[in-house]
Amino acid sequence: MDFTLNEQQEMLRSSARDFLKSECPKSVVREIEASDSGYMPALWKKMAGLGWMGIIIPEEYGGVGWGLIEEAVLFEEFGRAAMPGPMFPALMSTLFILEAGTGEQKRRFLPGVASGDLILTMALDEPGAICDPKFVASRAAPGSGGYVLSGTKLFVPYAHSANSMLVVARTAGNPGDEEGVTVLAVNAGAPGIRLTPMKTIAADKKFQVDFDGLNVSSGDVAGKPGGAVPSLKLALEKATAIQCAEMLGGAQQELEMTAAYTKTRVQFDRPIGTFQAVQHRLADMFIDVQSARWTTYQAVWRLSNSLPSAWELAIAKMITGRACQRVAFSAQQLYGGIGVDMEGDLQFYYRREKALELTLGTPAYHLKGLEVALGL
Repeated sequence: MDFTLNEQQEMLRSSARDFLKSECPKSVVREIEASDSGYMPALWKKMAGLGWMGIIIPEEYGGVGWGLIEEAVLFEEFGRAAMPGPMFPALMSTLFILEAGTGEQKRRFLPGVASGDLILTMALDEPGAICDPKFVASRAAPGSGGYVLSGTKLFVPYAHSANSMLVVARTAGNPGDEEGVTVLAVNAGAPGIRLTPMKTIAADKKFQVDFDGLNVSSGDVAGKPGGAVPSLKLALEKATAIQCAEMLGGAQQELEMTAAYTKTRVQFDRPIGTFQAVQHRLADMFIDVQSARWTTYQAVWRLSNSLPSAWELAIAKMITGRACQRVAFSAQQLYGGIGVDMEGDLQFYYRREKALELTLGTPAYHLKGLEVALGL
């Protein structure tokens, strides 16, 4: 199958690479990581002005109206630049609204997302329920005019910077039941929400979010009350494929950085890149990157064409997660001690790739799902 990018996609990749190289060098990445917000509002608005926040949002809601492949191309460049910010949680939330939101909710949220004025995040994971919405235990009990939300969410990205939070909660049934799961659109600054920062290897901004009797209007239910799981699963599948593209971009950059470094690092009076063992290691890194690329874009392409994609997505996350870890390990070995030095640039990539590997299901989680589907 030919996955060559078309002219429009090539232009997007080229322009994104040039912009991020100019506007987000590693000095800016360090500044963003050290900031309280975890992103740079001025840079966020510039990216929104380029249409990046609205790639998959239809034109009628202020977006560009492109597809999932273009989104993957863009996130691959985010990964290459080690770009911090709430791009991914905003995308994941947007995917759900596009899939399950009413017309009024799309008009309420999507234009603001596309313009960069509105930042969305999703509160899904919690103790005992990681990446699978049917196991959530947080409760949204019936209350006056809507629901009363209680429970704890973990690893909620950019909860302190988001304007609205899509909270996955149970309005009926018990953890494990597919029915009874509802998504509530909550004002992220509302009383009854407590945020506790969680330290992560990627130095991104994630929080434990505790809801203590938060009143939520029935008009703030996003999608079908009690029937959100199918739409959530589809949104999460698409988000996982895009996440693989971001990991791929980081691994590609690690490969290029390492290949360049082996031409300049001298041992025994010759560049280490002239040693056959080093060349073999670089070749293995190249094979891993290409394996991640083809499996990722196979999954993205099938999802973008509404084809059955469960197997392809599981394979993409499994192969990409493991391949990117091998690439990071090889890069560190070939760099030597400076490969793990926080003053160097390589550390941005292996930290982020480890965090992404563990998000939305580990490779082992997806492999197990594939084995179950195949009856193994």
